[in-house]
Amino acid sequence: MITADEAVRLTRLHVESRFPLTCTCGKVYPSLAKYLLQTEHVGPPISYDGEIGNWTPTRPIGTVSLANCSCGSTMSVNSHGMPLRTMWQLLLWARFESWHRRVSLAELLRWVRDEIDKQVLAEDASSRESAR
Repeated sequence: MITADEAVRLTRLHVESRFPLTCTCGKVYPSLAKYLLQTEHVGPPISYDGEIGNWTPTRPIGTVSLANCSCGSTMSVNSHGMPLRTMWQLLLWARFESWHRRVSLAELLRWVRDEIDKQVLAEDASSRESAR
């Protein structure tokens, strides 16, 4: 079983691999940091596999986190392309961890996203500060 730190690390690695990301309006988000600074999250992330209790899917539906672009369009960062073994590790961790913490799956996924956001934004602020 992976740890919470490992779950955050694995999720962050995958999420960062999804960038650059382009909105339908044409705005390009070159990095996760820029995306976080210039969009607004919409609700908690959703694990469709977890929601239906499929913790080791052979054909995952996936997990998605939504955010609004400044133009008003809703964008998504999702688990598409994540290796199946990694997806299973994360889903099984989430199943156990949500039970252990006595929180919903949505609350746990929001916690993971918040942890990633804190890390990314702190590193971005630090790199901008050192560039001065």
